[in-house]
Amino acid sequence: MSHIDPQELSALKDDLFYSPDVVGQECNGCFRVLEWKFFNHDSSYKTGYKPTCIDCLSRPKLSMEEHVSKMSAENYNSEAVRRQRHEDQEEFRKTEARWGKTMLPSDFLVKLHRLVPNLYVAPGGFRGDVSLYLIAGGPRADWGSKNFKYMGYFEFDTMPEHSIFEFDEDKDVLVRATSMGWRSVLLRFIKAGVLTEEQCEKEFGKPSTGNSNVWFKQLQNHYNSKRVEAVA
Repeated sequence: MSHIDPQELSALKDDLFYSPDVVGQECNGCFRVLEWKFFNHDSSYKTGYKPTCIDCLSRPKLSMEEHVSKMSAENYNSEAVRRQRHEDQEEFRKTEARWGKTMLPSDFLVKLHRLVPNLYVAPGGFRGDVSLYLIAGGPRADWGSKNFKYMGYFEFDTMPEHSIFEFDEDKDVLVRATSMGWRSVLLRFIKAGVLTEEQCEKEFGKPSTGNSNVWFKQLQNHYNSKRVEAVA
């Protein structure tokens, strides 16, 4: 067959689909159900035709290396993987700059406790982690009728100013925070309405590095969401 109409290959005819007698077969290459005219005769097969359609047979074959490369590129550019990428992840990649003004965990807790007197510190779920809680004199309705509220964790080790992240380099996807930045901890308290940006700036100072874009963006997003809630 010298010429194949692409429309015929992409459309399943009703008389083929609804016929009580099969007048074609499914191609084992593209998995389309096609009429016999799209298959070459081959008496070595039970059907009398090759299992792969003419269209698939005419396409160039890829080597194993080319096939792996093609699959990797498709995975990298797939919509599912793109949705996993953080819009600010290029900022998160600036690891050296994100260390900024480091702080010992003991110094950080002293400063934080000055701002949050009802802060309670406990061992975290993993060795070396510290969990932070707010505590109250009795159950609170906004805390689910509990007298404590979990506020996150950090590693009891030298703290970077901004969190440091691990990436899946094959997919270019952010995986997790490997070192929790002390500003990331402060942000949780600001979002919870426990602290203000002004209080944090007075006690901890202004962001000291050029890698503070995400910090200001997250603060702005928080303020915007509060405005929306107020209007609603």
